[in-house]
Amino acid sequence: MIRALILLLLLSGLGWGLVREQGRGRFARVNDTWVDFLLANSRGRFKPDPAKLGDVVFVRLREEDKKEYETWPPSPGDYSMIMKGLAAFEPSVLVFADPLAWPEPKPDSIPGLAQALLPVPGVVLAAEAAGEGEADEASLAPLSDHLPVLTRLGGEGQLPALPPLVKVPEPALLPQKDVGIVGGPKLALAYHRKQGGAVPSLALAAASLATHTPYANQRLRTGPGAGVHVGNQTFVPFEKDGSLKPEALAVPSVNGLELMTANLVDADPAVAKTLGKGKTVILGMDHDAKEPSPARTQAEVLAGLMTLPRVRELGRTAQIIIWVLCVLAGLSLLLLPKRRATARTLILLFSVLLVAYVAFQIALVWCPPTIPAALLLAAGVFARLFGHDPDKVRSKSRRSGKFYRRR
Repeated sequence: MIRALILLLLLSGLGWGLVREQGRGRFARVNDTWVDFLLANSRGRFKPDPAKLGDVVFVRLREEDKKEYETWPPSPGDYSMIMKGLAAFEPSVLVFADPLAWPEPKPDSIPGLAQALLPVPGVVLAAEAAGEGEADEASLAPLSDHLPVLTRLGGEGQLPALPPLVKVPEPALLPQKDVGIVGGPKLALAYHRKQGGAVPSLALAAASLATHTPYANQRLRTGPGAGVHVGNQTFVPFEKDGSLKPEALAVPSVNGLELMTANLVDADPAVAKTLGKGKTVILGMDHDAKEPSPARTQAEVLAGLMTLPRVRELGRTAQIIIWVLCVLAGLSLLLLPKRRATARTLILLFSVLLVAYVAFQIALVWCPPTIPAALLLAAGVFARLFGHDPDKVRSKSRRSGKFYRRR
């Protein structure tokens, strides 16, 4: 009884200290390694869910309708009219799949487009990369203050190098906007930058805004188990070399001309139903040919990212229950001879990890392993050192019996 009380006090103090350290992020690397192991064995689970495709809408500017626009490619005035039509649907994130750049002389309607973009909470603009080569400071200079950078990189492989940028958004449109990369020799979620870090693609930048995930909280891994963690819940697998193979998805779409019609909500209920409220809208030039346009490809990639299954970390209440169960399991080691404590501890630890692995395979939920493992190991060491020894008890009993017989 005294041993159990001492062990309970020790485990309580150890648990309290570990919880504080975990809150400070001291075990982040251990947790990341554990999650990477779980994900490396569950990649087949990460397929887009068609039932969630309605959260992304593709607004098509059809090449077949180019005579209906002021110019082709569309002018800033055309985009401004589309923005007026979109305003009633309050998109949460608006993604431009084509670089908003126009040759000299610059159209006078660019400031009007910049004004029309202000009410949208999140806007992502595209910067087009060349098909080959590697970017240098000269080509990145126009966007040096606007390109997000991912710094948490790991793994054995190497991301595709960031190619030179051949077309960047108009400077008047850049303030308070995110920028993502389109084009390049490989379709990738991020590109390695020579100066360090990685630059997100257009789809990854849009997913970051849609999930409200700062770039500092994202983690990218190459090599075996390659993928990017967009926060704690979204994991996007890709190939070992950093390239991405998008799936052909039936992304809900709306013709851009429909948004240039007055009183759209009353005139076309089908369009209003597709657009809904607060969705992620990607806008780009498209065509009716079977071969997907670059904008349609970006819409499919973004829809795939937004509809993947979510990885969930157990809440604090569930974690506390697991910690309590580990403490009880540790106390149970005192009921057994101490010579068996080591084997029993290893069996308990393996059982806990096995249950965690199976739970992730079934429901994609996980628990940080550091505290449960530490509690079990501490209990095992205590039981091995201070647990009861039946052989000594029997020896003492025999010696006591001889003493009384002699008397």
